[in-house]
Amino acid sequence: MKILISPPMRFGKEFLGGMRRTLEVYSRINEEVYLCVDEKTLPQVDPDILPLLSKFHIVKSSSTDRKTYLKGFINCLNQAKKVDVIISYSEYSLSVYYTWLLSLFSRKPFIVVVHHVTEEIRGSKFLRSIIARSKGIIYLDNPEVYDELKRFFSKKVIKTSTNGVSVEKYYTSEEKVCDGIFVGNYGERKGSKYLFQIWEKVNEKINAKLCILGKGWNEIPKNSVYYGYVSEKEKIDLLAKSKVFVFPSLYEGFALAVAEALSAYLPVVTWDLKWSERYPVAIRVKFPDINSFAEEVVKLLKDEELRKALEKKSRDFAKSLNWEKAAEMERNAIYEILK
Repeated sequence: MKILISPPMRFGKEFLGGMRRTLEVYSRINEEVYLCVDEKTLPQVDPDILPLLSKFHIVKSSSTDRKTYLKGFINCLNQAKKVDVIISYSEYSLSVYYTWLLSLFSRKPFIVVVHHVTEEIRGSKFLRSIIARSKGIIYLDNPEVYDELKRFFSKKVIKTSTNGVSVEKYYTSEEKVCDGIFVGNYGERKGSKYLFQIWEKVNEKINAKLCILGKGWNEIPKNSVYYGYVSEKEKIDLLAKSKVFVFPSLYEGFALAVAEALSAYLPVVTWDLKWSERYPVAIRVKFPDINSFAEEVVKLLKDEELRKALEKKSRDFAKSLNWEKAAEMERNAIYEILK
């Protein structure tokens, strides 16, 4: 089977978790995969990503330069005409619309990968109408996401896939520079406002430093350090040098950040929401009890033996989340949708 991944993937600071997931899965899918990439940001690709990128047939395109946008689209379209299916690697509107146009002009079917049901999907009838024109939907194995998709797309074929994590790349270190660490962009869905309240409560009990990795943080909680966007190598190193992963997110598809934290031997504290049921080794606090959340973090920071006891449990669970399984599920889902 020949597969085209759309829209053009961006690199550098524009490279997001869903893009990383796409490369991890489709580099292992054992099919002939073509990848539309943004030529302008391609030189900014993280060195750690290059081995994955080498598994694809690269189609140079454009998504950041208006002057070359149409030419880039035509390049992707020419390739779309030669494949069996086009995959939108994201549920966001620009990704879906671009992929739909490729499908429309190439007359090839397209499939949408949904990580989580966004406010765009909930609020835009037009976006839902375009997704409804797809051959099918692949979602990451979260019952909450599936139930909502079924409500919106009751007649659509919806198949399951999953995520994974490259556990062998992660490690822990005796040197600790962060008491708590949060990985994620600023936003309501990520529980940013709760992070402010939680860390303030933590610092009422002890002096603790929080490290924040991600984009869009114009303000940060008390006693925090903002690293912004970092490379994969820097992220892995900071996880290794942290004590507790603090993650008050409200809604996730798979929560790759949690899987990465567990791989780095970290205890994870999060809310007891539907999405976090996937991670039974996490400490799940009743939502939205800020005080209890802070208490769990403080308890872990004060008790090194407790943290050590949780390290192996975290790592062992992370080992069950592998990319080979995700690739197999994705491949099966594509074949089932197309049959």
